[in-house]
Amino acid sequence: MFIRLILIIALSFFVIYGLNYLDLADIGYSFQSVAVTAITLIVLGLLYRVFTKFLKVFLFIFVFLPLVALLIYYLYSYVTGTPVETIDMDWIGKGTQWF
Repeated sequence: MFIRLILIIALSFFVIYGLNYLDLADIGYSFQSVAVTAITLIVLGLLYRVFTKFLKVFLFIFVFLPLVALLIYYLYSYVTGTPVETIDMDWIGKGTQWF
């Protein structure tokens, strides 16, 4: 934990240097600016962890499961010999005519 804190503080110095080098901001190397940069990096790291876990769940629910369900439906239709029913997309055309 102590080494991680040292690495975050070193990274905050590099971020301040990069902001000064690219003329994006004129930030001095005070204790307050380094602390704010370190806290910002910690918060961004936490947000990254949360959103990557959320994105994995999102992809599983909205991409993987529908594809598996579609595959099972096509296999069921093939095995039973029933024709595959396609969905009616006329409602999209009627909805866009309103705009």
